[in-house]
Amino acid sequence: MSLPDHPPLETVAIVASVRATAEKTWKESVDTKRGNPADAGFISWNTRLSDPLPMTWPLVEPAFAFYAYARGMNPMRLRDGEFVGPTWARVTWSAQGQKLELTRLDTRLTSHGVQGVRPLRKEELETLKVKPLEVLLGPRTKAADQQLKSYYCFQRSVGNIPPEAVTAHAAFFAWLDCRL
Repeated sequence: MSLPDHPPLETVAIVASVRATAEKTWKESVDTKRGNPADAGFISWNTRLSDPLPMTWPLVEPAFAFYAYARGMNPMRLRDGEFVGPTWARVTWSAQGQKLELTRLDTRLTSHGVQGVRPLRKEELETLKVKPLEVLLGPRTKAADQQLKSYYCFQRSVGNIPPEAVTAHAAFFAWLDCRL
């Protein structure tokens, strides 16, 4: 299965709507302004959004969860990684009614550890070209399944899928069978 150069507007609109909802809630309800940037212990927090995870697997109806999680920086303390913060919200989207629902999880901004970074290899850059929502909503083929497995296993290996998401979507991650 080859991916189109431009995903259908529907998938772009869904992800944009989820992202806007999470970012709006982040700005309104998570206190990211605590501390003095000159202090050694200061962490500048921002929010990230996971890729869509199917609410059921195999997919019965198009319903997905996206997880919003915090990552932080302090170049005075850490230059080759980022601080791992909490998974602070889950945003669900269902094709039935096409509505979003945001559930706040843990909004206390504390570091849960550090995640390092490294340059990506050429095959990893290719893997990142996959548009997971588009593939999940498309026909089930061996090629599509392999794309999903490669994409999600890579994202999990680099820490872009929170542990809470892996637990909540156990059937999907069992099917992925990631070898970490």
